[in-house]
Amino acid sequence: MNIEAENTNLNDFPSKITPHIGTEVTGDKFFPRKALAEEFDSTMTRTNGAKLFGLRRIGKSSEAAACCERLQEKGFVVVKEDAQGMATEVDLLLAILRKLPTDGLYARAIKLVADNNAITKTVCDMISKATIGKTEDILAYIGPIMAAVEQAIDRNERVVLVIDEFPWLCRSILQSDEAKGMARVDMLLAALRRWRNKGMCMMLMGSIGMVALGRQYNLDLSHLNDLSPLNTPPFEPDEAKALIDALAVGGNIQDWTADHTATLLAETVAFYPAILQKGFEQTTLGGKAVSVGRFADLFADKVRPDFDDTYYQQFDKRLKFYRELPAPLPGLLNAVLLAVMKNNGAIGRDSVHEMLAQATEVSDADLGDALNILREDGFLAVRAHRDGSQQWRPASDLMRAWWQQRRGGIQR
Repeated sequence: MNIEAENTNLNDFPSKITPHIGTEVTGDKFFPRKALAEEFDSTMTRTNGAKLFGLRRIGKSSEAAACCERLQEKGFVVVKEDAQGMATEVDLLLAILRKLPTDGLYARAIKLVADNNAITKTVCDMISKATIGKTEDILAYIGPIMAAVEQAIDRNERVVLVIDEFPWLCRSILQSDEAKGMARVDMLLAALRRWRNKGMCMMLMGSIGMVALGRQYNLDLSHLNDLSPLNTPPFEPDEAKALIDALAVGGNIQDWTADHTATLLAETVAFYPAILQKGFEQTTLGGKAVSVGRFADLFADKVRPDFDDTYYQQFDKRLKFYRELPAPLPGLLNAVLLAVMKNNGAIGRDSVHEMLAQATEVSDADLGDALNILREDGFLAVRAHRDGSQQWRPASDLMRAWWQQRRGGIQR
């Protein structure tokens, strides 16, 4: 069977992909998804930007990187930063300044900072060199410095800012400064929104969401309302099949057939690219396809056991974190999750509210936050209908598998 020839006419899918499992897959190792790419590009060129929160290892970084490449090809100036490991908003600001072109926005912002007599020369020097001395020195002037950047923004320069693990930075600030952390994060959120309104498009990303953090620390999340939510859902069956066939061609795998592809898909828990690649790796060791009859044992012994560390513990840790949230969220989140899973399919928001109201009074605001928390953290997905009704369901087969393993399909 000529898989390459068959795959070339399949919805413009690539016929060849180099097998690779990594944190950010690019180039000939990346499998493009046309509809998803168009959604990302439209959001990043026609709105203030996007928020992209969800589990690790489901393709967020790769899709974001591909979007950044396409934006750069269109003439956008893209600044990417990974905020995990940063301790303060000063770290983020200086990292952004270091990556801006030395002319244009950067030069205007530095001049505005230097012209502000209220900012000390020591701080001006640190900002102009984008180097940090004492964080406290710059932090004392972070408001006027962020305002200077805002004033310097020219939307015609088409600058796009992508911040990965943004919620981690916010949490670091909140945990390290009990007295002023909330005000500092609110100031950061407000400043970034003003940057967007002035013309700097943004994508804020993270493996944890902002709604739970906002409820825990009483943050003003209205500053994120101008960002459109994006997500990286599992592959559709035709995409998953095309990916596997393209990997077989790109990896020059001997004896790979349509039966191998079909069996691999049947054994795969969820069609996320890293999961599909893991199954393919284990069934093609040495560059040769193993017999179809061995797939079941290989998946049971080599593929699925890794899901515990890679995926399931993410759900576990989120549930543990929910216990730290203010009432009534800890009990409400568990109750909402149980209501959706017991329904064994999609369930309306009104039905969830009615089920919960039988036990205790639930406000629409609390229920809305609970549903959005579970959505951001990869537990649930939603479809909203024209009449205003919502249907909530498990976000993926991966989540269903975690539920079955951890809870046996019932409440703990």
